[in-house]
Amino acid sequence: MLKTIILLTDTVQQQQPLANLLREHKRELAFCSALRAKDLSAIEPDVLSEARLVSFSADIAVPEKFLLQLGYGAYKFYAAPTQFPGLPPAPDESDEDPRCYSVIAQSMMIWPDFKRVVGLETVTIPDGTVAAERERLVFSRLAHLFWRMSDMIAGGAVELPGIIGSGESQRPTLAMMN
Repeated sequence: MLKTIILLTDTVQQQQPLANLLREHKRELAFCSALRAKDLSAIEPDVLSEARLVSFSADIAVPEKFLLQLGYGAYKFYAAPTQFPGLPPAPDESDEDPRCYSVIAQSMMIWPDFKRVVGLETVTIPDGTVAAERERLVFSRLAHLFWRMSDMIAGGAVELPGIIGSGESQRPTLAMMN
């Protein structure tokens, strides 16, 4: 049974609101806070088998060994410009701020073929928007995606259903590496 959510965030101020939102769906959840990889290594190993990692707007590499020990998977919420999907920006357009972003919830796996997008929204930035307002718009859309998915995140399903990803339904385990 899912007992613990490990929240990996960019700032400490994000921790409590996210935990409160998830607790609305499942009161008995325990929470571990992390701001960097070092914080993850401090979590007791016996907690991990009944835990899910949720990375929200954090650009932190999670060790493979840590991911393999999680009993309820790991998911990251992040934003990415979609101005040039699949391609690097043209050299003469690299200084231009992107007008379109995707906010994405994706499973975190050590094998790229097993990653799945579990949530996706798009935000278009109006012309003339200053950088601070663009960041606010994108972040608020990312927070909305988290809010919309909070019931599934706090739920006990081992894996969240993918909307884009591999057709493989089995989550890889440590035994599959051998």
